[in-house]
Amino acid sequence: MPVDAPGRLIDLVGEARDRAIPILKESFEGIYRWHAKRTLHEIATVRAIEVDGTIVGASMLDQLLPEVGYVYYVFVGEHHRREGIGGRLLDDALARFRSNATRVVYAAAEEENVASRELFRSRGFRLVDRSERNWQEGGLGAWGLRTRMRLVSGEVLLGLRINAPAARPTGSASG
Repeated sequence: MPVDAPGRLIDLVGEARDRAIPILKESFEGIYRWHAKRTLHEIATVRAIEVDGTIVGASMLDQLLPEVGYVYYVFVGEHHRREGIGGRLLDDALARFRSNATRVVYAAAEEENVASRELFRSRGFRLVDRSERNWQEGGLGAWGLRTRMRLVSGEVLLGLRINAPAARPTGSASG
């Protein structure tokens, strides 16, 4: 993966989000396309990479709780794949979550989408089992959050712990 992916990172706000629709359409089909297009207009944050005035990749991010972030989608136009754009978008997302003290970040990928799963795995994400302990108990379980994540049938949940909780100060016992 190239270290310096082309283009510049920008926020897409309001109607400017429609600029990502052409690559969204070439990146998804069926229910995923419908879901991604709906999410594009409802999500808190959409980041994109622009090359020569054209959006070539985008990510959709949300803060589910102050401690929990979610990467809804990372998608790249087919003519710009394998240029490091997806990795750059994911690195940007993780940096944003780290900067606001997010402790756990989740993402979902279609089980058969090996490229997407490998991208997340390359940044430390791992599959989250439904029976795993909750993120607040040291695991990556997402109990109570899955409905807010809007998982599509056929997706697997991935998780990454990015910021450890602050250590509790130890004091001496007064006597």
